[in-house]
Amino acid sequence: MGRTIFIGDIHGCLDEFLAILDRLAITAGDRVICIGDLINKGPKSAAVVRVVYKRGFECLRGNHDHSYLKHPENRRYAELHDALPGKVRKWYGKLPLYIEDQHFLAVHAGLAPGLGIAGQDPHILMSIRTWDGKGDRLNSADDPPWYSFYKGQKPVIYGHWAAAGLTVRRHTIGLDSGCVYGNQLTAYVLETGEIIQVQAKKVYAAVSG
Repeated sequence: MGRTIFIGDIHGCLDEFLAILDRLAITAGDRVICIGDLINKGPKSAAVVRVVYKRGFECLRGNHDHSYLKHPENRRYAELHDALPGKVRKWYGKLPLYIEDQHFLAVHAGLAPGLGIAGQDPHILMSIRTWDGKGDRLNSADDPPWYSFYKGQKPVIYGHWAAAGLTVRRHTIGLDSGCVYGNQLTAYVLETGEIIQVQAKKVYAAVSG
């Protein structure tokens, strides 16, 4: 039986992505889900997207992916856009906001308390870090983390919050460990609870959250 493997925010860090895939020794029966934010900040965004597409991995829509998909004509995305074949751009444009089965729920950033997944605001799914009770502030040091409100039994796998680093709780697992900032790229195996990390080769971007 294959494994269900989640990989945290890659942000264009191709070398580390390939290294963690090598460490994982992916087989045909494995299901690989990237938690979103394949692109931006790191040096090889287009190559990361192409690898995910070519290998048939699943991927969530992160806030950085969404920004590109909303504004592909923006000059900041010109190099990325030109480097992606049309069929890859079409696939990329269909990235889901969440992936769920009987064993897990995966989102890029997190959940607003008290709502089922179908009732969640897409912006919150891609951007939340903290919860102020209304959703007006999603990233405030004055507010508690969203996962402190989560009461479900199904594990939620998420990324997005590099400043918090790898965050493993009973029913939530945060996988953005800040590879692009010179820290680690993290993978998580659902069936065993195993954590695999690869150290970044260098600092690719200044810390921004």
